[in-house]
Amino acid sequence: MMFLMFATFGAFFCLMERLFAIHRQAIVRRGFFTDLCYIPIQYFMRTVVNGTVAVGLAELSRRYLPAHSINVLKDRPLWVQVVTLIVVIDFIFYVMHRLKHRWRWYWRLHETHHSSMDVDFLSAVRFHPFEKIIDRVVYLFPLLVFGVSNRAIFIWAAVDSFMGMFNHSNLKWRLGPFIYLVNGPEMHRWHHARNPGVRECNYGNHLSIFDWIFGTAYLSKERPTDFGVDDPKYPEGNIVKQFFHAFRPALLKQER
Repeated sequence: MMFLMFATFGAFFCLMERLFAIHRQAIVRRGFFTDLCYIPIQYFMRTVVNGTVAVGLAELSRRYLPAHSINVLKDRPLWVQVVTLIVVIDFIFYVMHRLKHRWRWYWRLHETHHSSMDVDFLSAVRFHPFEKIIDRVVYLFPLLVFGVSNRAIFIWAAVDSFMGMFNHSNLKWRLGPFIYLVNGPEMHRWHHARNPGVRECNYGNHLSIFDWIFGTAYLSKERPTDFGVDDPKYPEGNIVKQFFHAFRPALLKQER
């Protein structure tokens, strides 16, 4: 089911980017085959790792937490469970994302995601595996107390997958007033821009509300055209070298 969902979303955005692209680029663009190699890693993280961590956290909550502190959403309507999951996990994502750009060790992992020189729906899969392990463990901690249904978790996972591709998509679509609630490509492209004056912005995942609340939102009618990391030695086209590049010796100067 999860594989079919990923494949459907991927096919949809592949077609949309052919019809409504904001930047002209070939399907087989720079880093295309590298990103293809990240697809099975992402799928593994979202299925095997997510499932293992979720089961483990649920067992911990049953064993060690007071009964009144767990399953707080168990009897709530499905839409309440889903909305709560999206908002709470998105806030956790926002905080962690800002830390990834502040703490050097965390940036070393996160820069893999920023290394794509062409941003589109496929580039959304490019993440260092260690970063994803940390993310998934922390994101799933609310499951300790929420007690949401499997249906709610599946819907959240579907939203998570769709929005990840949408935010990175090479589409000229604009969200109008909804941009003050939902994060879209018109905002997230600026987060991936190499322009040092504006790129430390738009940290939200599915929602943009936390960026607007905490003053990290940036929106412009202009369009960034230069993406990637500043490190000229970054192995942009080699997934194995990218994995080990995160553990290179620390430099004296700040890296971005």
